[in-house]
Amino acid sequence: MAKKDSRIKLNLISSVTCQVVLIAISFLLPKLYREQFGSDVNGVLDIIKQIFTYMCLLEAGVGLATTQALYKRIGKQDYPSASAVLSATHSFYVRTGFLYGAIVLVIAVVFSFVIDTPVKNGYVLFALIILNALPSLFSYFVLAKYRILMEADGRNYVLNNSEIVLHLASNAGKLLVLHLAPNLILIQLVYCSIELVRYGYLYIYAKRRYQWLDLKTKPDFEAISQKNSVLVHQISGMVFNNTDIMLIPIFCKYASVNSFGMTSVYSLYQHVFFAPVQALITRIASSFTFALGQMFHVDREKFDKLFHTYETFYIMTTFLIYTLMAVFLLPLLQIYTKNMTDAPYINTTLLFLFVLMQLLANGKLPVSGIIEYAGDFKKTRSHAIWEMGINLTISIVALIYIGICGALIGTIAALLYRGIVTIYHSNKKILKRSQMQTYKILITNGAVFTIVMAIFFVDTFENLSFLKLLLNGMLHSVWIAGLYILANLIFHRDAFKTMLDLYREKKKQ
Repeated sequence: MAKKDSRIKLNLISSVTCQVVLIAISFLLPKLYREQFGSDVNGVLDIIKQIFTYMCLLEAGVGLATTQALYKRIGKQDYPSASAVLSATHSFYVRTGFLYGAIVLVIAVVFSFVIDTPVKNGYVLFALIILNALPSLFSYFVLAKYRILMEADGRNYVLNNSEIVLHLASNAGKLLVLHLAPNLILIQLVYCSIELVRYGYLYIYAKRRYQWLDLKTKPDFEAISQKNSVLVHQISGMVFNNTDIMLIPIFCKYASVNSFGMTSVYSLYQHVFFAPVQALITRIASSFTFALGQMFHVDREKFDKLFHTYETFYIMTTFLIYTLMAVFLLPLLQIYTKNMTDAPYINTTLLFLFVLMQLLANGKLPVSGIIEYAGDFKKTRSHAIWEMGINLTISIVALIYIGICGALIGTIAALLYRGIVTIYHSNKKILKRSQMQTYKILITNGAVFTIVMAIFFVDTFENLSFLKLLLNGMLHSVWIAGLYILANLIFHRDAFKTMLDLYREKKKQ
């Protein structure tokens, strides 16, 4: 356990550092790209990124299925069995790599020379797509299995530290290119080259760290047999995270708006502001996810006690973060987009819907992890299918009639359904406890959010200077955070007591 504690600390420090670097970069470079190349071109580039995100589905759920299979084996130090699992995973990834390469070529040709886009030079677009694909090809053939092993073993800090170096170096290179000779191909080439160097380092590290790993072991395909059910869940996740950007340019035109421009608007909210913050939350949570996953199989009594504390603090913290974003993000958006006049970037309704979407998504994430630990992918895949259907149907209809906000309305409706069924299955079917334990936490924090929104909503501090925004943020964040802590302390005192007991035990060691 001492080794796990050490890894958790390293994971936490590296996760926060990495995401702070990413957030800082995400404020600068996307702004420069939009100002340099225009919103329409950036809309096309965002769509290409989403296509490559969907290409990850070729993994067919093997990554998560492998992680789940490794939790128990690594927790019990059953390394021969772990080798058999990773041997099966390696075999699958090699086959997938060839398929991935063929599909990339088809997409590059069609997108560059068949579809009419604001990027008029087809050869430039072709080169951008190929450069986007090269790191993923290397991952499929060489690195992916080692990355999964490091995550299951709690060595996220190695991945995070290498990512920090990647982003600092690559973005410094991008800034240099933008300053000297703005060129999309050179910008992508800088990132691709440094990413390949990073992957090479991770490969060498994993080979030295896991000398017990024998990929020539007879593959244990049964251990990852749930990959198809995992794939259904991952497709649902893709629809939730990425489909809106694909749907907006297709259906927003029916609402009489510039579809590529609205894609850029959505991308700004999602990728510059909300996604980096969510990534920070996810990274911090993943710092000790490996310990919870292993504990689920090794010590269920201790797991049940710690999970309630984890769920309480996770939901409280995420509600606090997104409440502060709801109150203070609009004036920051106004400052950020001051020189961006080719698209309507300021939209209070869109901002509120983004916040609501993130609250619903985070409210179910702790119990979603229970399904992963237990490996109940097959039992819950119908939930994922229904979620996709609800999301796509409502989003398309709403996009046609009300424009960009319709995409989020569909996602919110799907999240309401998925949250209800996930909370029920995880609590009743796996943990064997009342689902009201989760709902009480959600109701407590939802009530605080409603109170704060009734006082401020999202437009109270609009048109403030950065200094006044900073001062108001510091002042009001204190009492908002205090209100969340007080409400949870009153209604979920046992979670705070467990946290205090853990602190005392650690202090005695």
